[in-house]
Amino acid sequence: MAFTLDPLPYASDALEPHFDQTTMEIHHGRHHNTYVTNLNNAVAGTPNEGKSLEELVANAGAISPAVRNNGGGHWNHTFFW
Repeated sequence: MAFTLDPLPYASDALEPHFDQTTMEIHHGRHHNTYVTNLNNAVAGTPNEGKSLEELVANAGAISPAVRNNGGGHWNHTFFW
């Protein structure tokens, strides 16, 4: 199961004036997307491939830094949206 970037559950300008549309688009479309891409690359061909994000985060001390950092970035951004 590959990790995916879900669409925002609201318009990218919905949080203005607190978060402007450009900031939202950069954080969702670039930063969050990069975490997802790097996480998929980091787990490919390892015992962590196929595990859920919840499983990875629950075992953060037992996974590689690349999986931990990108999985954590994916988790945090998903929580924020």
